[in-house]
This record gives sequence, structure tokens and C-alpha cells, in this order.
Amino acid sequence: MAILEVKNLTHTYGGNTPFINDAVKNVSFTVEKGEILGVIGHTGSGKSTLVQHLNGLLKPTDGEILIEQTNIWDNPKEIRKVRSKVGLVFQYPEYQLFEETVYEDIAFGPKNMGLSGKELEQRVLQTCEIIGVKEEYLQKSPFDLSGGEKRRVAIAGVMAMNPQIIVFDEPTAGLDPKGREEIIDVIFNYRKATGATVIIISHSMEDMAQIADKLLVMSKGELVMFDKTQNVFKNGERLREIGLNVPIVTRVFEALQKRGIEIPCDVFTVERAVEVLKRIKAGDPNA
Repeated sequence: MAILEVKNLTHTYGGNTPFINDAVKNVSFTVEKGEILGVIGHTGSGKSTLVQHLNGLLKPTDGEILIEQTNIWDNPKEIRKVRSKVGLVFQYPEYQLFEETVYEDIAFGPKNMGLSGKELEQRVLQTCEIIGVKEEYLQKSPFDLSGGEKRRVAIAGVMAMNPQIIVFDEPTAGLDPKGREEIIDVIFNYRKATGATVIIISHSMEDMAQIADKLLVMSKGELVMFDKTQNVFKNGERLREIGLNVPIVTRVFEALQKRGIEIPCDVFTVERAVEVLKRIKAGDPNA
């Protein structure tokens, strides 16, 4: 069942001026409940403008955003309720930490939703358990944590509001490989535990191959591909034409295919590559 529908969305900056710019042009797609959707595109393709419409930070110039079949702008006075349903985690969310303790930072959003006392405490502790924030950190200052731990706490603050949809803008930006893997695990485990729908903007094709069920590809404000992740990555040449690429492991397998080696063309993760190579070594014709 579709939890989110975007219908003919257009957003124009600088209307009625010489600097008019259609950042998003007539984009339509649907997202099913519980899906992880990756949004990819070159810099300036309209990705961030697109996702800022999903919780009402931006209002469409034209078109509609529907959450559970209701247009979020039907009643503009109720837009704050939309933001409790659709959480948005900006790039470098750790820069938005401001409370004295980790507990208070994670509790900030739920408090504004009206939670208090035992209910608030339970919400914070449940979120911490799901995404791996250690209970011993709760009374520490968030500014005493490592970069990756700060980001985990900042993300927990959005997740603690129990949004039906949670949107991440480059959640692994600036992290080392270990930190990136930990944040991907946080997102995946949260989706698994809560059934929430997840939308992720990322420049990392490796991250998208690992976690996304579907990919939405933007170029120059337009939607150019929207399909299952494996189907999008099979269109490597088209992705390169618009300034993107496929995962590194896929490029390795493409190079092997060009040398005449008979191997599958659906290898997008290291795990899948290992599986295929083991089968080939064992003489399995269905590798």
C-alpha cells in the first residue's frame, strides 16, 4: 500500500524574476509502506528540493504531496502534524545538537509532541535500544562523543518521534568506512524494528546497493529513472550519461564481462560478488 504519493510536483525558485529556475519539474512517484527508497542524482539535480516537500518545508509551485492519500497542504494550519509523520534528518545532523545531555537531546522532539514522564522515558530508551545508543551515554554531554556517536544521537532524536516516514539527506557524509557502515546499520535496524518507510539521498552507490529497495534518479530537476535498485544499476551507461555511476564492484564485473568472461550482470554488492565467485569456482552453471 502506498504511504506516499508525489503527483506532478514542480518547484520554481525566483518566479517572476530574471533568475527563475525550475528546480523540480513535473515529478511523480509512489512509495510503499516500509520501503527503503534511495534518491540519487548529480549536484543540483533537485534531490534536496524534492525531499524538502515531503514534510512541508517547501510548498509546491504545482502538484501534490499525499501522505496516506491526504494532500499535506489541504489544511496549511495542520502542517506541523505532517512533520511528526515525516521526519527529516539533514546532512551533518550532529551540528544541530544543543542540549546538555544525550537523553535531553533525544527527548526534545517527543517532548514537543506532548510526551512526558514514564512515556517519554520509555520512548527514549526504546529508540536507543533499537539503534544502539548505549544507556551509559544518556547523561553525558553529546559534545563529548565521537563524530559517529554524535550523528547516531542526532538521528535518534528524529527517530524517537516515531515518524511513519523518515528522510535522510546524505546520512553517511564525512564519515570513515566504519562510521558509514554503522549508520547504514542504524537505518536498516530501525526500519526492521518499526516498519517505518525510509527515503535516503546519497552520492554513495555502494550505500544504495546495500540498503535501497528502489532507486529514484534525478537529473536537471527531472525524474529519469524509478525502479528496483538492481534494475537501475543495470543501466550503467545511462547513469554515466547523467554524471553518476554504478557501484565499484559492478564496474569490476563489467570489465570482466568485456574481457569475455561469462559472469552475471546483477552484481552490485561485495556480498553478491563473493557468492558469485564461489559458485563459479565450484563449477555452478547458475552462478
